[in-house]
Amino acid sequence: MAEYKTKQRTQVIECLKENKDKHMTVEMLIKYLSQSGVSVGRATIYRTLDKLCRDGIIRRYELTVDNSACYQYIDEHSDCGEHFHLKCESCGELIHLDCDHISELSRHIEKDHAFKVNNAKTVLYGLCAKCAGLETE
Repeated sequence: MAEYKTKQRTQVIECLKENKDKHMTVEMLIKYLSQSGVSVGRATIYRTLDKLCRDGIIRRYELTVDNSACYQYIDEHSDCGEHFHLKCESCGELIHLDCDHISELSRHIEKDHAFKVNNAKTVLYGLCAKCAGLETE
């Protein structure tokens, strides 16, 4: 069966490309597309996102136990699968964590506990510096 590149699919990809440094939720995509004059049903967006994930064009991050998620466009230089992520439980920000200590922990778990951590799917929950009222260096 032939695959059609619909206007909606193209618009979803363009939205994610334009926001590749952000993690877009379905609600954010709907708002963006609506503001661009593109009417897309929620089910169409979910189907499109599922297909783009399967095709390796975007990455999905599960955020909570209710299976909500956000999505990010993967460009040719993306190394997002190489690090852990931090999820603020207050404001919802998803932060990429590039840290040698976490890399050491991942290696320790693999070596000493015979378990390979999938860094791309590892999300630690807590409060970001802003929400926790912490000073950042």
